[in-house]
Amino acid sequence: MKYIVKQTGQKGLGIYASQKIAAYEVIAKVDYAREVTPDQPLHEGESYDHQMYLPDGRVFLVAEPICYFNHSCGSNAFLYSADQQYYIISKHTIPADKEITIDYELSAVNGDTWECKCGSKNCRGLHTWDFFSLPKRIILESLPYLDPWFAQVHGNRIKHVLNQ
Repeated sequence: MKYIVKQTGQKGLGIYASQKIAAYEVIAKVDYAREVTPDQPLHEGESYDHQMYLPDGRVFLVAEPICYFNHSCGSNAFLYSADQQYYIISKHTIPADKEITIDYELSAVNGDTWECKCGSKNCRGLHTWDFFSLPKRIILESLPYLDPWFAQVHGNRIKHVLNQ
């Protein structure tokens, strides 16, 4: 396995590279514990933060240990989907013992506001959980890491940003 789960301080548990991970290497496949529905809502002890929203509107609870990939405004990995299966892929070489993080805001729109605790030197502070509320520079830098379904569904909004 390319990663291990360790304590991260104020963020709780996190995922760390157990070995050097090459750029654009698949780190993990995202597995689901179960689907979350009105008839089967979250149970006691299950976290809202560990849910994954699929383009078709279904919501799944991400299984352990994958649910411990934390957010960072200076992330070193990203989510990518193919045929509704998600993968976590490295953006660049990640050294052993480095926390592996993703930017949660790259696949969100119209979400809640939350305070970031990532500790990155480029931390954006308060998030609105909306890709299109990010500064234009960050949107443009993030385009290569957008999930294909997100880019397709929100193509008109992306085009608008590109034409500004």
